[in-house]
Amino acid sequence: MMYIEDYVKGNKEVIDFVQNAVPGAIDKYVGTLDYATARFNTILLRLSEDPIMLDEFMPEARDCYEAIQAFYKNTQRLITWPWIFKPVAKVVLHMIGTRQIPKIKRLMDNVDNYKRKPIFGEDTV
Repeated sequence: MMYIEDYVKGNKEVIDFVQNAVPGAIDKYVGTLDYATARFNTILLRLSEDPIMLDEFMPEARDCYEAIQAFYKNTQRLITWPWIFKPVAKVVLHMIGTRQIPKIKRLMDNVDNYKRKPIFGEDTV
């Protein structure tokens, strides 16, 4: 099981890549990584404030982390692979970007709209 610190350390490489990216042909992929990591770090910050929320949303947070890492890995492939394989990397990036990256936004909305269930004996007024 990974903890919040592990997710932050794992995303450090992605954030460094985004900050040092040279403008050019991969701008939309870098922009997607930028938005995804910013939203994910906001989610982690909110989850660290409430241990009950942390337990409830940690599986979704792990899925989002893996989506960011897969998108980053394939962006690196797009940069380093020979020109003949770049269309394959673009298709994979498109699949990740349309199917997995939107989960980050949904998780952020769920965390923002979370209402804790009252514990027995608590006032619900």
